Amino acid sequence: MTREKFLTVRWNNWLTLGLGIPALIYIVVAFSGSLWSTRGGLIVLAVIGVLY
Repeated sequence: MTREKFLTVRWNNWLTLGLGIPALIYIVVAFSGSLWSTRGGLIVLAVIGVLY
């Protein structure tokens, strides 16, 4: 695969959705429940924040 075929708008959209949706789902679940108030939940939220 050449660089021009890899760096397209379509690939960018798929990567954004593939990486963003799982993080968004976790954040919504963490804040809607009591997961964010535990130490492990806060650590995972911090790691997601650092990665994204």
